[in-house]
Amino acid sequence: MKGTSAIRAELTSFKENELIFASKLYREKLSEVVDEATYYKVLERMCKSSELVRIARGIYNLPKKSKYGIVPLSENDIIGAFTQNGKGTIVGNSLYNKLGLTTQIPKTIQVMSSALEVFSKTIQNVVVRKSGLKYDKDIENMVHVLDVLQNFNTIQDIDYKAFVKFSCEFAHNYSNAVFEKVISEEKFKKSTISFLKNVLNYYGVSNNLDRYLSSMSKYSHPKMEEIYTMYTANCQGSA
Repeated sequence: MKGTSAIRAELTSFKENELIFASKLYREKLSEVVDEATYYKVLERMCKSSELVRIARGIYNLPKKSKYGIVPLSENDIIGAFTQNGKGTIVGNSLYNKLGLTTQIPKTIQVMSSALEVFSKTIQNVVVRKSGLKYDKDIENMVHVLDVLQNFNTIQDIDYKAFVKFSCEFAHNYSNAVFEKVISEEKFKKSTISFLKNVLNYYGVSNNLDRYLSSMSKYSHPKMEEIYTMYTANCQGSA
């Protein structure tokens, strides 16, 4: 009973519809109070009595209730749990849409987050991938840049004008130090780094990206000169 009471007491510190990461809660608050098997049995009983809702394996929440019943967990609740306070950021097609690079609206939202303890997790239509980064604005922007460059060829109906604007802005705010922080924790293709170097060189921005590339290799990726030609051609065609 003492263990059950301790578990319930810890759970009351969470707000309704706030995501509860079971292994983290146990490790940080309850490992010295109750054994792990008992802990998960209590969570299971609470789910059966609708005091607790299992969102995904190892993730729960205290359900928010109205006179019409349980209020479902919202997409923003899920995204916020993995991105707020420097824990992560949105990437993929949702990012490209937000940046104005495409008008395509994705069915799933991709998130990179340090709040995740396993490699990946899907919760409703949100797909979360584990990240080792602490996300301040500079780190987030650099991750966005690398994600866009790595997936440039798969962005549907890409707006070249928007990309030229985006590339100009990030090039003139580029930092080798920030790039090195990101690349130390996240893996990006050599061709992506070469693409970034091509963009920076196009705008005359000094960088040390040669250290990550081989002079003996040819990397396949779009060239900024070609992209700018397509951008000007589209502008002339719409004039």
